Amino acid sequence: MSLTLRFIREFLRSPGSVGAIWPSSPALARTIVHVANVADARYVLEIGPGNGAFTGEILDRLRAGAKFVAVEKSPDLARTVAKRFPAARIVAGCATDLAAHLDGAPDSVVSGLPWAVFGASLQDAILGQITSAMSQDGTFATFAYFGPHRLKAGRAFRSKLDAHFRDIRRTPVVVSNFPPAFVYFCRR
Repeated sequence: MSLTLRFIREFLRSPGSVGAIWPSSPALARTIVHVANVADARYVLEIGPGNGAFTGEILDRLRAGAKFVAVEKSPDLARTVAKRFPAARIVAGCATDLAAHLDGAPDSVVSGLPWAVFGASLQDAILGQITSAMSQDGTFATFAYFGPHRLKAGRAFRSKLDAHFRDIRRTPVVVSNFPPAFVYFCRR
């Protein structure tokens, strides 16, 4: 079964966990990895790798000697990504318990989580885990779909980012992604 079909199957099985009907594009992957400063990081954490759309780009940009771990809630997607990237450390686990999966403080965190489908308390719990886990000078990058970010849930998520991070920036829209998206880049 192709990666795209596996991704769509996971979406249909659990839309509240996958949150997207189509995998992220290579252009969005390049953008998120660039703004997350992966090339200079000593330790990179990816949360919600899905089918590995960002994982491959992270591994391509990871500097020699840097550590990498990806935490994926879906055991099926975690196995798929682990097979696709056998040298990477892929953990089937939950973002609400990051400390159980880490051996240090990541200085770059990349997230493919479907924030818009999470309730406010789950968003707060995960963002709290991220800020507690990452290094003091760490970066956090996640994406949002252009358009829905203006809806109530999108505005509420942006407010949560403001509450957890001191510096939040936004990239231009990646129009070659389906649907078009942009990346939030945050610092503690």
